Amino acid sequence: MSTRLLEANQQQVANAADPAERARLLQDRAILQARLGRTDEALRTLDLAEQDAPADLPAALALRFAYARAIARYFGKHFTEAREQMSDVLDRARALGDPALGTECESALALFLQREGDVRGAALHARSVLGTEGSSLESRYRATLALASLHQDARDYGEAVRLYRETQDVVRALGDEIAMASWMGRSALSQAAHARQAAASGELDARTLKDAVDALESSIAYSEQLQDAPDMALSRLLLAEMRVLQKRYRDALALYDTQLPIAEGDGFLHEVTAAMADRAHCLLKLGDADGAYSQAAVALQRLDQSTPADIRAIVHENMAAALQQAGHAVEAEQHRVLSRMAWETYAHEQREARRLLRENPTETLH
Repeated sequence: MSTRLLEANQQQVANAADPAERARLLQDRAILQARLGRTDEALRTLDLAEQDAPADLPAALALRFAYARAIARYFGKHFTEAREQMSDVLDRARALGDPALGTECESALALFLQREGDVRGAALHARSVLGTEGSSLESRYRATLALASLHQDARDYGEAVRLYRETQDVVRALGDEIAMASWMGRSALSQAAHARQAAASGELDARTLKDAVDALESSIAYSEQLQDAPDMALSRLLLAEMRVLQKRYRDALALYDTQLPIAEGDGFLHEVTAAMADRAHCLLKLGDADGAYSQAAVALQRLDQSTPADIRAIVHENMAAALQQAGHAVEAEQHRVLSRMAWETYAHEQREARRLLRENPTETLH
């Protein structure tokens, strides 16, 4: 994959006569490494580059080291620390009056906050980037991707599709395989979430399920063609979930058994919880009632106040099925009620997200 991008960057570094240009190129290299999951290597690159940087480096470029470190923290799964660091860099970039670094920070924060469910904050940062003349293609890519994800999460699928298409145009202009893999992955994950919710409400149709499966398979296949591609464990877990919806339980179980340990290690905690619950469903359908109950109980123990409502709903739904099979009808009904309540909470959150996204699109966080 981005051996090509890294090799091109290395050549640019070697040819850079200006120390300031070399420092910026090394910052870019560290960001590439972080996006590939090589976060320790990225931090080492930044350490060495900062040590070698001239004392008279422009203030905004010196500050960009902190921006690159925040990116590395994010890809190292230190999400809260990354967000706090990026917010600090944004404040300092504004104080310096550097709009280029400011839009880089805001585009990153749009994605950081979208992941955390902060609809208003993510949307305002993304719109600020898109409303700033001269913002870089990479900043516009991240901002548009964040907005597309926000609309998808809010079940505003028409606008999400439009924005994903717009994102694809920016990605093609970038010529960046990492960005293309990320765009394909996010789009596919969103379609899988759509299928998941439609199934829960009894509204899943064959086309929606097929679209989700096709998108996940295409995303995985694209990444597999790339050298040093980011890990696709999360996409494979969601493909397993789609196999469950297709009633292909053995195929789903095989995916869960290979991908769950990888995904757990990568820190995808909420999706791992949902995958464990769906693995219980597979075991139940394949006749292993005891294994299903044990797996559902493990998933249930992982729930806490930070667990998203849709994940809670999936866990309680599968716990109910396992309890019903074990002959505990009363307890099963309690979990079915909790599942329905969680889906209702999720639907309410989506309505609120749609309301927030309809707020004045010209408003910014400046």
